[in-house]
Amino acid sequence: MILEFLEANFDRLSGLALLWVVAWIAYFAWRRHKSGPTHPPYTEQDVRFTERFVSGFSHKSLFTRFGGGNNALVVRVLKDALLIEPVAAFKWITPAGFNDLEHYVLKRDILNVEVIPSFGRPRFKIRFRARDGSPRTVELMLRRSQEFQSALNSLAT
Repeated sequence: MILEFLEANFDRLSGLALLWVVAWIAYFAWRRHKSGPTHPPYTEQDVRFTERFVSGFSHKSLFTRFGGGNNALVVRVLKDALLIEPVAAFKWITPAGFNDLEHYVLKRDILNVEVIPSFGRPRFKIRFRARDGSPRTVELMLRRSQEFQSALNSLAT
């Protein structure tokens, strides 16, 4: 009986499920747009390093350690800060703060950068003070790790 109902109404149920997902994505995008930018504006002259499709995770909780983003982050080293954010698609379809992978860290708030050798790409363990003053740790796996490290070193001066 239930199977017959599902087979008879498969198109309607699929459309309803799709509509539900689109509604949630629209809601998250509206909330993010309403809250405004998460970092101050910058120009291309401020950018010292950019890499898209970076992998990484936060140490904030067990969920964020296992969640993270696989090739879903954009990392920028600016003249006075480090900017970590999701790629545009994920930025607009997930709630703000999801997986704790959206940070604008001023150079004075970076506490420590540790390079951890690993299989494949080296990992960067970055400890910093968040906007609320709490210590945070993020691990990033970049393809252009040498360029990132030199950009971070230039940020320190």
